[in-house]
Amino acid sequence: MNYLSLIICFIVNIIISIGIPLGILIYFAIKKKQFVKPFLVGALVFLVSQVVLRIPLLNGVVAKTDWFYNMSVLNPILYAVFLGLTAGIFEEVGRFIGFEIGLKKNRRWYDGIAFGLGHGGIEAILFAGISSIQNLYVIFSLNNGTFNSSLVGASEETVRGIFDSTSSIMVLYGGIERISAIIMHIGFTMLVLYGINKGKKALYLLWAILAHGVVDTTVVVVQQAGASIYMVELICIVFAIILLFGTIKVKGRFDNFKGVEENEKVY
Repeated sequence: MNYLSLIICFIVNIIISIGIPLGILIYFAIKKKQFVKPFLVGALVFLVSQVVLRIPLLNGVVAKTDWFYNMSVLNPILYAVFLGLTAGIFEEVGRFIGFEIGLKKNRRWYDGIAFGLGHGGIEAILFAGISSIQNLYVIFSLNNGTFNSSLVGASEETVRGIFDSTSSIMVLYGGIERISAIIMHIGFTMLVLYGINKGKKALYLLWAILAHGVVDTTVVVVQQAGASIYMVELICIVFAIILLFGTIKVKGRFDNFKGVEENEKVY
C-alpha cells in the first residue's frame, strides 16, 4: 500500500498544527509587532506549565505512587477530574503569572487573543504537528524501502499493521481537534485577563481553572465511556463555540477598564 490518504491527512495536520501557528507568528512579526510578545509569552507559559512542570511531575513522581495507580484503576472518574483540574491549575495559574509579570503593558483584548494563539499554537506543534511529521517520515520510508526498525522501535510488519488499521478520517480529526483547542485556549486566556483588568483576579482565575477542568474532565470521561471519536470531537467543538462566544462578547468591555490603554487599530 502507498497510504496516499494517510499521507494527505498527515500533511493537512502539519499545515494546521505547525503551519498556522508559525504563519500567525510570522504575520505578527511583519505586520503587528505589538502582538509578538504576548504570543511568545503564551507559548512560554505552556512550555513551562505543562512540558517543564506538570507532565514530568505526573509521569515521574505522581504516577509512581500507589494512590494514583489505585485511583486510575478503581475510580476512573476521579482520575479524570484529577487530570482535568491539574491541567487547569498549572495552565491558568501560568497564564495569570504571564500577564502579571511579563505582560503588564499588554492587557488589551487583542493581547489576550495573541496570548491564546501562542499558548494553543505551541501545544499544537508539540502534540500534533511533530507526531504527524514523524508518521509521515515512517510512511515514506515504508514506501521507498528505507524503513529502519531500530529507529522506529518496531518491526516493519508491526508498523504496516498499525497504518493499515488506521483510518484517514481519524488522523484528520487530530488536526481538527487542534483548532478547537486553540479556540478554547483563547477563551481561557480571556477569562484570566478579564479578571485581571476587572480587579477580580482570584475569582476569574478560579473560574478559568474550573472551566478548563470541566472541559478536560468531560473529554476524558466521555472517552472512558467508549464514545466514538465523532462524539469526542463534537464535544470539543461545542466547548470551543461557547468559549468563542464569550471571548467575542467581552471585547467591548476591555475599552472601559481603568489602566488599559485605548485599543489601537489592529486591522
